[in-house]
Amino acid sequence: SEVGIGSVFWCTVRLRKAADAAAPVAAPAADERAANRHRGKRILLVEDDAVSREIVRGLLEHGGFVVDTAEDGWQAVVLATTNSYHLVLMDLAMPNVDGFEATRLIRALPECADLPIVALTAYAFDEDRARCLAAGMNDHLTKPVIPDALFGMVDAWLDR
Repeated sequence: SEVGIGSVFWCTVRLRKAADAAAPVAAPAADERAANRHRGKRILLVEDDAVSREIVRGLLEHGGFVVDTAEDGWQAVVLATTNSYHLVLMDLAMPNVDGFEATRLIRALPECADLPIVALTAYAFDEDRARCLAAGMNDHLTKPVIPDALFGMVDAWLDR
């Protein structure tokens, strides 16, 4: 390799064409599986970052869910008192009321005692997961959001 000139690489890959009858049938994507079974269910997405909120909302809506959003924990508590949700996706680090306190406040509402709340956070360590569970959350999903992981988690909690 020479600076300013670059390098040339060659490789040979031997592939064979699959016969149409023998071609594997792909399993439905996670979002399709979740949408087929849970289309129209309401999810509360609590996320203060506008970009993250729109990405996750778009994924969920594309998957057939009805999504309400809150930008902080206090808005989440207000929405939980006025609406019925099947699942809450809760960010942790937010202004005003954080995800831990919002979860405790939502859990105190009699109609939300069994509502699945899943942490959706960049905090990825085991101790972070333990703090989420101790605060009353049911599960923990890390960011950046991987669509298959998101839909797998949503599907699992909506099946319960």
